[in-house]
Amino acid sequence: MSSRNIPLSDEMSFEQEALPVAADFERWRVLIVDDEPDVHQATTFALKEAVILDKRLEFLHAYNGEQALKLLAAEPDIAVVLLDVVMEGEEDGLLVARAIRDQLNLQEIRIVLRTGHPGYAPEYQVIRDYGINDYKTKSDLTQVRLMTTLTAAIRSYQQLKIINTSRRGLEMIVEASALLFERRSLESFAAGALTQLAALLGLPPDGLICTHQPRGAGISPPQDWTIVSAAGELQPLINQPLHALDKPDVLNAIEHAIRSRSSIYAARYTVLYLRRASAQEAAIYLDTGRPIPLADQQLLEIFCSNIAVGFENIALFKQLQDLAYIDPLCHIPNRTQFVSRLNHLLQYPQPDQIVVLLDIAQFSQINDALGHLIGDQLLQSVSQRLRALVPPSVALAHIGVDLFGLAGRESDIGLDRLHAAFAKPFNVGSHLLRIKITSSAARLTDTESTGIGCLKDVTIGLNLAKREGPGSFTWYSPAMSLASRQRLDLLHDLEAAIRQQQLLVYYQPQISLTDGAVIGMEALLRWPTANGQFIGPDRFIPLAEQSGLIIELGDWLLGKVCEQIVSWRNEGLGDLKVAINVSMVQFNHDTLVDQLALRLRQYGVKPSQIEIEITESVAMQTLEDVIDTIRRLKQLGVTVSIDDFGTGFSSLAYLQKLNADRLKIDRSFIREIGVNEGSLSIAEMVINLGHKLGIAVLAEGVETAEQAALLRASGCDEAQGYLFAKPAPARMLGQWLRETQGRVALSQAASAISHTVSPSA
Repeated sequence: MSSRNIPLSDEMSFEQEALPVAADFERWRVLIVDDEPDVHQATTFALKEAVILDKRLEFLHAYNGEQALKLLAAEPDIAVVLLDVVMEGEEDGLLVARAIRDQLNLQEIRIVLRTGHPGYAPEYQVIRDYGINDYKTKSDLTQVRLMTTLTAAIRSYQQLKIINTSRRGLEMIVEASALLFERRSLESFAAGALTQLAALLGLPPDGLICTHQPRGAGISPPQDWTIVSAAGELQPLINQPLHALDKPDVLNAIEHAIRSRSSIYAARYTVLYLRRASAQEAAIYLDTGRPIPLADQQLLEIFCSNIAVGFENIALFKQLQDLAYIDPLCHIPNRTQFVSRLNHLLQYPQPDQIVVLLDIAQFSQINDALGHLIGDQLLQSVSQRLRALVPPSVALAHIGVDLFGLAGRESDIGLDRLHAAFAKPFNVGSHLLRIKITSSAARLTDTESTGIGCLKDVTIGLNLAKREGPGSFTWYSPAMSLASRQRLDLLHDLEAAIRQQQLLVYYQPQISLTDGAVIGMEALLRWPTANGQFIGPDRFIPLAEQSGLIIELGDWLLGKVCEQIVSWRNEGLGDLKVAINVSMVQFNHDTLVDQLALRLRQYGVKPSQIEIEITESVAMQTLEDVIDTIRRLKQLGVTVSIDDFGTGFSSLAYLQKLNADRLKIDRSFIREIGVNEGSLSIAEMVINLGHKLGIAVLAEGVETAEQAALLRASGCDEAQGYLFAKPAPARMLGQWLRETQGRVALSQAASAISHTVSPSA
């Protein structure tokens, strides 16, 4: 079909002032779609010098609908299509317009429909149904009107482009930010930020990110900045100081941005400055190769705000990590990180890998005597000496108040070298401190397969070393854990036995050596098992003391004793006195005297019927506290005896100040009487000492008549042992008590009669 040519009227000769345009200046791309070559030529000629919105025009040509669609599918950034309505078919142009929108999904491109037949199609209907942006007849399109139409279309295209670019950019920012915030290390986050920035601008990654932790309000020098990520030719600079950058122009640009604390957008590069409050500073250099458009600059500012938040989050996460895994005093890993390291090593444990625990002996005394500041400085000095002693491959941690741990190859740790290091004193403040280290070690292959389990095993060895005294060392063996588990099982059984009233109280009579009268009983705990055997007190009493069960157990025993005293009284056996052994834990407990008074009132037992026995080791504790507790007991009305006397190292001055009522000679001395020469002399010394201090003396473990006779001859007041009676339940002692009391009564009566008969009779 023929088409009317665009008339070259006087308006076509209108000349515009040309703007200077650089060779690489961007152009607006306009596609002319018309089946008449003359239309192409006339349009190109009329607009060849035109500048619209600071850009020249670039024309593309298609002569039918099929060519137009192929070209649109292949060529990017076409701003306007000047589309003829009627070409080979009467509605070719309308079909092309619909295909542009529906098939190619080009929503930003502006379509100006031209027709040589005025009134051929209703303007409103065409614009509404086919996404047409303008509708003109060719006869109306003079040069000026063509310029006006294109200017309006290009401005609309530009605005849509900016809006859609911003929208897509924001979507990329949201997506990129979500990906970045998943990263937890500074290096990983910086690398991701650099990659996402390049993707946002449609550029290959080429640049760097440097960071700095501000220490004040001033500008930090380049040597304080570190390159944490780099790409392109700058990649080898990762983890290098900023001043290592050997490109003066790049370095100057970054320094200028840091000094001005603002971003720089230059013709061929961009430097972005990031900072939030007191958080970490950062500068990002991008080799863009071209200027960044204003719209992209705005997107970059938004994205950089998110990156700044990300750097702040990384700093906060680092602080949380430090709080969770770094000891704030010694600045080395803490127990949590040490356990994590052990978990890692235990995945593939090697025979030469060991874990070591070092405990500063008597550290609490150093704290008490010199103050916590000196104690803290000592811990810091110890950690510094240990760190200098072992290579970085050895895990070193502060895992307790006065406890350090090491894990690694035995040759790297060097146990001999390690212990020798503590032979040198520590210079702490104005003090020269010599300390001892109690330690234990274990091979990882000998411990449990988890970090916590491994630490538990080595701690068992450390506890055994502590029992041997400061400076001791113990190698852990699996047998130690077995024994520990057995003790724990025994403790659980003991708790159950107390709850279920399975423990028994046995009593052993105490006899006057003068007339054989029963002066009292000693209460003894017994723990029977299901097979009729007994678990010895030497096994379960220490466990009860360590676990704190001894307080509950002691109160239970006191109640049972009071109950039995009342029972004997009701049976007519008189007001018998019962001695009760009190452990160190019980004696030092604040509630001992009050609990005793409560039980006496509860059962109506006279205080004089209870005697509290303490061992010599208990009496050797802090003298003032021991004397005060004994004073309160005696004020209550109970008596106090010192058990196992002679086995400890108490002085005579101690004994005199304790003001005890009875001394009990330990059975180990009684056993040797009549067997070894000199054994009786020790007993005699104790007897004489007690009598000079006005204290009654009782011998334990008397098993033979010879022993009893020698003790009686030496002036010993009382005795207990198998010679008189074995420990037995109260019900079995009832008849024995009646018989003994009867026999003593007869003996006393006979003695009285013999004294009343005159010698002359």
